[in-house]
Order: sequence, then structure tokens, then C-alpha cells
Amino acid sequence: RGGRVQCKIKLPHVADIDAHAGSSRVPVLLCGPLLHRLGEAFIPDLGGCRIGERPINYHLDVLRQFGADVQKRPEGLRLTAPNGLKGTRIKLPYPSVGTTEQVLLTAVRAQGVTELRNAAVEPEILDLIAVLQKMGAIISVQTDRTIRIEGVRDLGGYNHRALSDRNESASWASAALVTRGDIFVEGATQRDMMTFLNTYRKVGGGMDIGEDGIRFYHPGGK
Repeated sequence: RGGRVQCKIKLPHVADIDAHAGSSRVPVLLCGPLLHRLGEAFIPDLGGCRIGERPINYHLDVLRQFGADVQKRPEGLRLTAPNGLKGTRIKLPYPSVGTTEQVLLTAVRAQGVTELRNAAVEPEILDLIAVLQKMGAIISVQTDRTIRIEGVRDLGGYNHRALSDRNESASWASAALVTRGDIFVEGATQRDMMTFLNTYRKVGGGMDIGEDGIRFYHPGGK
């Protein structure tokens, strides 16, 4: 009563996804690994997400460049790789996060070298690269948004702690500001949120950055 609203939030390290393929875009990312493993892949009609439906044409275009054959059927998409998948040179029309993930997951076991230009380089992409490198992949990232992947024969297991969710952290930070509250988000990291933190400070938000998370608050309280 009359004081600040205080709470402590711990972010999950594994994002929840929809269980059914038709309501998620996630299955398209499995096409490359399935083609390497089984020589074919089938995915039902893909849905969107909570911000609406989005096309997957970029995903299909890059898979074709690796050598996949894509057949559109009424019930979904059937992909085959009659001659295997081979490294290629790809330039994205814009730095799509999903398509960059598609290229990485496909290129790591494709025969030869893949060069991806105009790639996305968000923290989540670099984290995926770190995981793949632990598994045995050979990947280098250049300062001009070019990623070079040397295909390897086999990948192995790994131990890894996933990134916290930047968007979720920003949502809690915004909630603290508009409610004149005080929220500690465990797992939030300064390195991955620097652009947001600058904006948050410009609009009047307060923050204390620690080793285990970030405290967001309204400097004026209630």
C-alpha cells in the first residue's frame, strides 16, 4: 500500500512451442537435418504464430540451392535430396533470422563449403552457432554479415545453456515502467539487450545490472 510493486521473475531457458505442426513454423527448420538423415522430409501446411502468418519461400529457396527437390502437395510439402545436399553460395534478400537458421542447420552436414551473405547475426544466431560448433561443426562469422560453414561428416552431443529470452525480458522491463513497479528479471543479460537498454533509459526507466540478471524499475516509484 503506497509502495512499489516488487516481484522476482526467473526466465525459462527452453521456449515453449506449439505441439502441432500445423500451428507452428518450427517444422520447416527440420527439413535440412531430415534430408541429411533420411533423404526425404514431409511437413504439413504450416501456420504462423501469434503475430500472424509468414511465408516460408526463403526457406524453400535456400533448400533448393543446396540441391533439395521441393514438391507442393495439397496436404503439405515433400522434399527429397536425390543427389545429396551440397554446399553453395547464398545471399539473402534481407537478414532473416529463420532463413539463417535454416542455412546453418542444413550447411553443417552438406558436402563442401557454404557461404551465406547478408545473414542475421542476432544473439540467438550466434548462440546456435556456438551449439553447432560444440557438436563438431566448423563455422566462422565475418564482420560483414557473412557466415562460412564447412560441411562435416558427423555431429555429436553437447552441453549448453540456452540464452534467456530478450523479448520476454523487455516485456517485464516495460511492465515495471508503466506500473511504476520494480522487477528483477533473473537471467537477463546486458550484452544481448544493449539497444533496448539505451531506449529504456531514454524514456525514463531505471535499471541495475547484475551478474545474475537486471532490475528494472520506475525511478519515481508511486
